Amino acid sequence: PRHAYYNLAAWKRIRAEQLKRQPLCVMCERRGLITPATVCDHIEPHRGDINRFLSGPFQSLCASCHSRDKQIIENGGKAPVETGADGWPV
Repeated sequence: PRHAYYNLAAWKRIRAEQLKRQPLCVMCERRGLITPATVCDHIEPHRGDINRFLSGPFQSLCASCHSRDKQIIENGGKAPVETGADGWPV
């Protein structure tokens, strides 16, 4: 199954390179927050396709944004309103 893809050496290399290249969470940055990224996220869902899994495109996210905001978006919901550090919508 596709969960085994995360154990591939190629994926581990891709993940490490992505987090090195983009060390901050892009969703938090849009809100004016500085949060270290811990997840290499597939911008477009791969749906188990190994070629899409390994080719991207990718973005760096924190675990919170990946588990909450990204899942809402992928399940057809609207992205949460993004606000800046001052609390106003951006």
